[in-house]
Amino acid sequence: MSSRPPLPPEHPADESVLDPSVSMQHVSDQPLDQSAFVCGEVTYRTGDGPMLQVRQGPIQVSVAEHDVTLGWEEEDNRMSAVMPRSEYARFVGSGAIKPVVPHRASE
Repeated sequence: MSSRPPLPPEHPADESVLDPSVSMQHVSDQPLDQSAFVCGEVTYRTGDGPMLQVRQGPIQVSVAEHDVTLGWEEEDNRMSAVMPRSEYARFVGSGAIKPVVPHRASE
């Protein structure tokens, strides 16, 4: 008796070949981008530096697998902050950040 496990059954996709004439669609690295408003105290830390505050107003939010990036404009500067998803969830739960929920048009 062989010590190797049996091979899995064949699947039709096993024989498929990528057709080079078909263009590939770009898949965004950040598929969950949304708008939100900072309505309370939202702080972040850059490296080992002091805690900084995100100004109140509109922000852009990009959700990745492990963290969230907040982006906003302050005077003529583009600012950003990266935080763990758990920290972002805490700010949303406390009402300090309010995500913008798009409405679907009624049919």
